[in-house]
Amino acid sequence: MTLQRRRRSHAPRAVRAAQRGLVLVVVLVVLVLLLLAGAGAMRAVDSGNVISGNFSFQQAAMQSADRALSDALNVAANTVLGGGGNTAVANRYFNVRQTVVDARGFPTAISWASVPCVDPAGAAITDCATDTGEYRIQYVIERMCSANPDMADINDIRLNCEYDASVGAVSAASIAVNYRVITRVRGPRGTESWFEAMVSGPASN
Repeated sequence: MTLQRRRRSHAPRAVRAAQRGLVLVVVLVVLVLLLLAGAGAMRAVDSGNVISGNFSFQQAAMQSADRALSDALNVAANTVLGGGGNTAVANRYFNVRQTVVDARGFPTAISWASVPCVDPAGAAITDCATDTGEYRIQYVIERMCSANPDMADINDIRLNCEYDASVGAVSAASIAVNYRVITRVRGPRGTESWFEAMVSGPASN
């Protein structure tokens, strides 16, 4: 009977230790990559929530501005009643177009701290600067006239004011003069939106 010896080869201890160290490095790299991927996913979700919140705030602010526009039309109609359109109302109604404006194109003569403030339901708010969680709405009306026209002379109104052309306009009450409504809406968490609308209405009635 012949006996055969089997020889076993063993890697040096230094090589085995190096292999274990390499595996540890690979695991750490994978963990770091997973951590970065998780942080990126969380950041993307947070950004999406912020965008959605801002969009909802913008939509609510726009609805509030629409309400303010309806109120502004009533204010403009009452202001021009009996030929009063040539008289300015401080921080509410400009009888002539303002030439000094800020970077947004809004008159610098407006003191927003003195402009009447209301909530979306139309109720007056005393302190418009304080964030109470509600939308706070302010608006100013500007008649698009370069100078005060003679309210009894429709041709003078056409000369000094922007108006909607109409063959049926024969008097100050029938000609449609343009008015600009500037609306500022402040909402929860320091949000603020600005709106501008051009409307037409009688020069007098």
